Amino acid sequence: MKIAVTGSLGNISRPLVIQLINQGHQVTVVSSSEDRKKEIEKLGAQAAIGEIENRIFLTNVFEGQDAAYCMIPPFNFFGKQNLDYQKQALEISTNYVQAIQKAGIKKVIHLSSVGAEKPNGAGVLVFHYIAENVFKKLPSDVTVIHIRPASFDYNLYAFMDMVKGKGFLEGIVGKLLYLKHYGLKGLLKGYSGIILSNYGGADKIAWVSPIDIASAIAEEINTQQRDKKVRYVASEELTCQDIATTLGNAIGKPYLKWVLISDKQMTDAFIKIGATDTIAKEFTEMNMAMHDGSLFEDYFKNRPAILGRVKIKDFAKEFAIKYNQQ
Repeated sequence: MKIAVTGSLGNISRPLVIQLINQGHQVTVVSSSEDRKKEIEKLGAQAAIGEIENRIFLTNVFEGQDAAYCMIPPFNFFGKQNLDYQKQALEISTNYVQAIQKAGIKKVIHLSSVGAEKPNGAGVLVFHYIAENVFKKLPSDVTVIHIRPASFDYNLYAFMDMVKGKGFLEGIVGKLLYLKHYGLKGLLKGYSGIILSNYGGADKIAWVSPIDIASAIAEEINTQQRDKKVRYVASEELTCQDIATTLGNAIGKPYLKWVLISDKQMTDAFIKIGATDTIAKEFTEMNMAMHDGSLFEDYFKNRPAILGRVKIKDFAKEFAIKYNQQ
């Protein structure tokens, strides 16, 4: 098959491209970076350099393809003060749908997210709801599979400084926090590092590796089944404290805790790292939905029969390498 893969050589697209090429498919990788061209070609794929916001470019890339993997590029939520990510998601999704129809592609794999069924209550994840509804406009003869991954394991890197005890966890503030959660004995032993969020502790979360997402996408591309469906993908279901313990064991901090903070504290923290008030509140809302379980409500009703092969203990090894490099 001839397959167009968007997302350049990102966390999901790279392993996907490798799998598809090994299976004998002809793969065209869409990337906005000219610097990626040689790397893409080295893998055995064809590079299409341009912007997915350019509908003409996208249509030309899709011409002659049997299938397309479509994803919305990650937004820089903390880098732009006037980011209208919902509008951008709508425009990009519309570009995809129109290019697919003009090119005559009959199989589409769309990268969505857990919580994409929610028009409200999932915070920043609402753009996946918007995108899915745009893809629903494709005619009945086009197979559309919405891949809804669980929480990405690599998002745990965002807690690296906390785990290291850096930033506001240094000095007297850190010592007071460690005293509160690890006790005097822990403080005297030099315990440091803690994960703080408005979800955590005993909250049960479904986690997923991008490698397992790539495998699920490849499976859907290769299947002969023709329909429109949603497929959830997860690698493991663990509590947040289980995650903290696994990461802690990997870095020599078996005592590491994942502690709940208030929603207001979470919003204030997002603002401090550069989010606007609106974005900060929407991130907090997403975390709230993780804490109360509503974000994963549909996932647990339709959980995958088989979980992926890459577990948190595998990710923890990579986490430990980066932890020790910094």
